[in-house]
Amino acid sequence: MFISFDVRGSLAFYFSEKGKKDTIRDYFGKKPLTNLFPVPISKLNGNFINEDEIKMLWLSGIHGRDNFKADSKVLGGKSVADTLDPLIDQSYMMSAVRTEVWGKNTKSSIGINPFKSSIWRGPCKDWKTFENRVVEILDILSSNTNKSDNPIGILSYPISSPDDLANPYDFSLVDYDFLPEEDGQHRKDLLNKLQYDFHVELVPTFSDSDIALDIFYAGKQVGNLCVELKVDDYKVSFHIKSENVFVKKYFDQYKRVFSYPELVKCWFESGHAVVNGMVYRTGYQDVEYNKFLWAGFEEFYITKEKPGADPKKPDLRSIGKEKSLFCWVEKCWCGNWLNADDFNTTEKPKGWLYCDDGAGEKADFIHYVQHGSLHLISLIHVKASKSEKSSRKISVGAHDVVLNQAVKNLRYTARKTLLEDLKTRHGAASHKGCWLNGKTAKAEDFFHKLETLKDSKYIKTRVIVIQPHTQKSVYSANNGNKIKTQLDVLLISAENAIRSSGAEFFIVGFDDKK
Repeated sequence: MFISFDVRGSLAFYFSEKGKKDTIRDYFGKKPLTNLFPVPISKLNGNFINEDEIKMLWLSGIHGRDNFKADSKVLGGKSVADTLDPLIDQSYMMSAVRTEVWGKNTKSSIGINPFKSSIWRGPCKDWKTFENRVVEILDILSSNTNKSDNPIGILSYPISSPDDLANPYDFSLVDYDFLPEEDGQHRKDLLNKLQYDFHVELVPTFSDSDIALDIFYAGKQVGNLCVELKVDDYKVSFHIKSENVFVKKYFDQYKRVFSYPELVKCWFESGHAVVNGMVYRTGYQDVEYNKFLWAGFEEFYITKEKPGADPKKPDLRSIGKEKSLFCWVEKCWCGNWLNADDFNTTEKPKGWLYCDDGAGEKADFIHYVQHGSLHLISLIHVKASKSEKSSRKISVGAHDVVLNQAVKNLRYTARKTLLEDLKTRHGAASHKGCWLNGKTAKAEDFFHKLETLKDSKYIKTRVIVIQPHTQKSVYSANNGNKIKTQLDVLLISAENAIRSSGAEFFIVGFDDKK
């Protein structure tokens, strides 16, 4: 059954067949429905969403897929908007809502999904009730000019035009591990090819809203391009305005990502973010993360994560023999401190260090040391800097992948679970490095040491992320800057997730003053 209503040029359609309305909606403004347009989302928001009267709220995350925030969630209550967390929930958008609105004489409950141009009410006992409800909705739309882009202040919201975008400062791709198979094998294969050998650098453009990139393969530039961002019905597409090709094979390989907008993440100084194929205006709160640890990294290469010539097949037997960040951990990591003020590196490592790098890892390294009466277990995650240039800016993208990896294995911070899994993985691996006080040791002895902690009440677990992309001088000089605020929000969100499991969280940046 198909029913249509017309009240002074505002139209409503009812379809009895499940899913049919969504199919038809996709043709609004296009052939064959070129003269039929959806009611602007801002108008639906302004006329039907009352922040104080929300009873149900459906949220979708704009943070991308990660492991310390749900992709989506549903909240219910008397006044749901009052329960939102200004810090944690600001990376969500409203996808649908059930609220109460005033009709001619009475208050009634109404559900709305503004992105699907969909409104729903409860069951109707007869035709007259149904007709009156629909006519009342259309009458409100045709007789009011109320508009609201962001009806729930704390949340982020998508924009319908890229006009306000300005100054992209960070560009990255969705992490390969967080793209589900059902999103398309071609996209998975593309990300897999790009995740190791390619990197890009943002460069200035004539238009503030364009994205211009120098593209590198194996450290050598293979071309550059300038991309214009377009938004149609809130969905992003990319138009390549210009390109210079130096090595066609690799340039064309990377250029393919712009055919899949959902693979791209880009942050703008104007406060916008491109995530999940849409552009969002973010309302980041003025928060500050104050638990950075700073290290000089001496003569080690901050852009080289693991030893070996091929990043896809690292030579883990060479840990400690080269100048990668893995080697820095083996040579310089010190766990004998309790707070950020006491953090230090060392030339004479103490305690146990075990490398668990590989598919299904719990961390790149697990470190154990006794500090007074406390037993300190550190799960260390290492990520190379995106650049070694002293002019590099703060980067959200350089941190979000490694933070996701750090958080996703939090359930292994329970000593027994961690130990059992390490034993299993060790038995199936060809090589796992282990050291005691800086000298090669047997992994079995390390496992035995962890077993002796079985009944100890004095175990403290820490999650450590090593990412030298962030420079101390740059981070300190950007107080109040939106770029720094976006990074701080990400770090505090990760810290909250980690603390909820009973562990502490610290991140190690680059002390460029040393």
